Amino acid sequence: MDTTHETVAAIEEALGVSGVSLSLTDHGRDVVGRLGATWFVAAVRSLALAHPGSPLELVLEAVSIEPFPRPVPIHPSSAGGMYGEGRAIGRISVPAAGGGSAPVVSRVLIVPSAQMLEHGGGFEFIAPTSLKRRVAGRVYKELYRRAPLSLDRWRQQRNSQVIGHRASMAPISPALTSVVPERHRSQDGRPVAWLALHWLETGGAESWAFDAARLAREAGYEVVMTADVPAPQREVERALAVADHVYLPANALAEEDWGQFLENLVVAHDISLVHIHHSARAYGFLPELRHRRPSTVVIDSTHIVEHRTGGFVKTSIEYSQHIDEHHVISPELRDLYLLDSHVEPSKVRYHPLTSPRPGTVPTPVAREGRALRIGFLGRLAPQKRPFLFVEMARRLHARHPDDFTFVMQGSGVLDELTSGQIARAGLAGVIERRAWGPVDDFLSSIDVLVVSSDNEGLTLTTLEAEQFGVLVLSADVGSQRTVIAPQVLVPREPAGFLRESVAALTHLATTPGAFETAARVQTELATALSAVESAATYLTTTLRTHKEPS
Repeated sequence: MDTTHETVAAIEEALGVSGVSLSLTDHGRDVVGRLGATWFVAAVRSLALAHPGSPLELVLEAVSIEPFPRPVPIHPSSAGGMYGEGRAIGRISVPAAGGGSAPVVSRVLIVPSAQMLEHGGGFEFIAPTSLKRRVAGRVYKELYRRAPLSLDRWRQQRNSQVIGHRASMAPISPALTSVVPERHRSQDGRPVAWLALHWLETGGAESWAFDAARLAREAGYEVVMTADVPAPQREVERALAVADHVYLPANALAEEDWGQFLENLVVAHDISLVHIHHSARAYGFLPELRHRRPSTVVIDSTHIVEHRTGGFVKTSIEYSQHIDEHHVISPELRDLYLLDSHVEPSKVRYHPLTSPRPGTVPTPVAREGRALRIGFLGRLAPQKRPFLFVEMARRLHARHPDDFTFVMQGSGVLDELTSGQIARAGLAGVIERRAWGPVDDFLSSIDVLVVSSDNEGLTLTTLEAEQFGVLVLSADVGSQRTVIAPQVLVPREPAGFLRESVAALTHLATTPGAFETAARVQTELATALSAVESAATYLTTTLRTHKEPS
């Protein structure tokens, strides 16, 4: 059975209907073949859940640039121009379950293009929602291409300005007093945990969410997973490996569908516990959830506070009255919740993303008589500032060509721009590029990991590297100083980052004993952090506690 027929059969089985129709262009067949049937099931069943009993008509729109647009209502008969523009790549028709007579629901289904799945696609720094924004976006992108350091200098000055939204983080959504709570169980007797994610893409928060789903399943929960933001959703298969039900509402639902989808999700799956991982939709739904299901346990995990707006941390704090436990992964966030925002102390749980069985933290050891191997690991995204790693490598290579080697592992929306910067710097044969692969394999090939991000919490990448015995040099952001030796903790500001990272790495490579001294300090810091109960241990205990009726 080819993927097209497999997709039809999978949708019919998931929705309990027959007679699903699927028509595809050549491009559409390529996309369906790459994404697989499970991706389309996760998207289509989201719209079916929002509109039970309605026939569904979907126009598949292929997108090659991130961020993705949101789905919109559309009558398929008026979509002809989309095919001429190369945007529409197919159609799906789903008959009503049980032959009902509910109104037809027609939507655009946003899918990644084959180009994006193969090469990563393009990226807009500013969403082109108007002529003004399109022009601004083109200018910004050209500045990033030609003068990334100057642009980042302006960005960091701007990020240092705390605006009103960030300064006013406090619980503001009032609590609701409801009638007698009920305990919920799935049909097979298991409690049901809903894990609400931002998207199903690669990232530290997502990695923890997948671990949390696995822990919930191991604790005896039925697991439901959703994604908020339209995206390629490349990690659907990984999600299905740890969740019983995966929904991609962000790629199929228009704005008007979301309320009914969330209400029906909670009822259809009899949700008893919600774990929020950077999900704006779930946060916004909490007051209604408390009205409809007051006994539902709500936990959230936060990782990073955005410089100017506060981001999901601000949203978390504002909805604190509806949340039972705030899991934070760093001392910085713990102090922000408790000391700055005055969140109820009994709700705040500080547990880093360390190994639940850390053992002895190894002390990094550089290979004697060889060049120091410097690595970058992560998404090629604006937050990670890969251009700083490239410029740092250029300066080190120019001054000490025999003392360093460089490797970058990862991909992302800045892949093309990063490749261009490497080429212009004359480093095409100096920086080794690697696609995503096993983290341990990468860490075994480097001596020093460089974290060049302009904002972080307490990065999972750092913790993994230190647990593996790799020295970490990092920008002084978030709670990184908790685990980074002072000798290799450098400023966030780009000029300071480059100046001090080049000096620190040169010192490590050329001064006897320098690497060993920094390594010993790092081991002491990492050992102290490992004494704090890990996020996995905390969540396992919490899930088991809430599983049993009180």
